[in-house]
Amino acid sequence: MRVKSILKELVVLTFVVFAFACSGSDDGSGDGNGGGGGGAAATSITVTGNPSSALTGEAVTFTVVNNLGTDVTSSSVLTLGGAVIANPYTFTSAADFTVTATNGSLTNSVTINVQEASTPTALTLTTNVNDFWFDSGSAAFVVTDNFGVNQTGLVTYTAESGTLTNPATFASAGTYNVYATYVLPDGSDLVSNTVVLNAVASTHTTKVMIEDYTGTWCGYCPRVASSLEDAVNQNGNIIPVAIHDDNQMLFPYANQMESAFGVNGFPTAKINRTTTWNENFNQLSSHINTRQNMGLSITSSLSGSTITAEVNVHYDLKASSDNRIVVYLLENGLVYNQVNYYNGDSSSPWYQTGNPIVGFVHDHVARTVFTDVFGDAIPAADSDTGSTHTANYTLTVPGTVQDTSELELVAFVVGPDNKALNVQKADLGENKDFD
Repeated sequence: MRVKSILKELVVLTFVVFAFACSGSDDGSGDGNGGGGGGAAATSITVTGNPSSALTGEAVTFTVVNNLGTDVTSSSVLTLGGAVIANPYTFTSAADFTVTATNGSLTNSVTINVQEASTPTALTLTTNVNDFWFDSGSAAFVVTDNFGVNQTGLVTYTAESGTLTNPATFASAGTYNVYATYVLPDGSDLVSNTVVLNAVASTHTTKVMIEDYTGTWCGYCPRVASSLEDAVNQNGNIIPVAIHDDNQMLFPYANQMESAFGVNGFPTAKINRTTTWNENFNQLSSHINTRQNMGLSITSSLSGSTITAEVNVHYDLKASSDNRIVVYLLENGLVYNQVNYYNGDSSSPWYQTGNPIVGFVHDHVARTVFTDVFGDAIPAADSDTGSTHTANYTLTVPGTVQDTSELELVAFVVGPDNKALNVQKADLGENKDFD
């Protein structure tokens, strides 16, 4: 019985040892990454150079990737003729050079063809932009020689303000003549063409227009009227326009505008024809603080029943897209009863003022336009840096106007998306200069 017991223990022990040995199988790599350990081990690497054909003095950047697709450049060693080299590496002579990458036990080589850089005889300087705000913009340069070789990093850039960086910035506004200089092997200078840059200062205030879509029948409309009046009192650069869709003061183009600008209910107030105003002054701040490329001036007069107006648009900086101009004729002081749903609301400024409010005074009421309601095109030549577009208009006073002494003009520039970019307002007969 004792012998059988010992044989049984030996069998069990033999099984345990065999199982333990199988659990630690060896793939022959000696790194413990094979079998049931980690992922598959890399078996090869590939080194590439960018560019594969270079000029003397031009840096080549090497990349090493293993057969698993992993970038192992940082853990690889690069050698040239047995000597370790940096990455990127600059070749100083012309020949075919073999660079070898080593990563652990894996190696691979690449041949870089290096040619002697020809001495240039001409340089061409170009820039990504010629006009920009001096205090927030810059101009980036590219220089190529007569062989088509990029010399951007091998030249010096100079203007009236001195040596420039690339991209170039300027401490003050002005017109700058920039050229590039390349030092030739004999020590002489090769100079490029001159590029003229306009580093521009802003001279115009940004103003914001709010078009209030309203009607005497609209019981909620007095709320927006109050909010708009408060906003104008807080900042005179907010310019209101009331677009009436009612029988008393109907603006002829109200329905067209409602469709174009997504006005689906009343009251609706649109900031610069795009954003619906939430009646909070803070929403207007970003619009007021956005610098615009242009400003406007208005001059007008009345002779009999004919209004003559001149509107100028001056561009500090070239327009980035097609622009159009719109000019409204507005009237203040129109008295019509106004439906008022806030008569019983003690938190409203219209509390207990009646429903309707008898003798409600409507201001900034759009009567007609001197232009197309969506704008007349401003020629591209007139919207260049430093240019001024001048538009002259004559208009017969509409029969709906009640008091010509209460008329005012609002002129504004819009972009291709119909967004108003900058606005100006002047009373009829007032000469409102750029500001």
